[in-house]
Amino acid sequence: MASATEADIQALQEQLQQLRSDFAALSATLKDLARHGLDEAAQRASAPGERAWAEVKRQADAVTQEIEEKPIASALTAFGIGLVLGVLVNGRRG
Repeated sequence: MASATEADIQALQEQLQQLRSDFAALSATLKDLARHGLDEAAQRASAPGERAWAEVKRQADAVTQEIEEKPIASALTAFGIGLVLGVLVNGRRG
């Protein structure tokens, strides 16, 4: 009887050890999956950001070129916009 019980306990301990190993492997797999999922999500998120940055840079280059080609018109336009904004801001105070 004691021998059968000891054998059952030994078998249970071996099964628990195997279960621990399986959980450890599952945990490692989940960590890898999460890490790769985050990397993939970051790559998907950065692509639109890079496109937007490229568009902003292109627009800034176009504005810079326009200012260089027509400096007086650009200065007068900026002055006019400043006047309009000043009138709008001062108009709200009163």
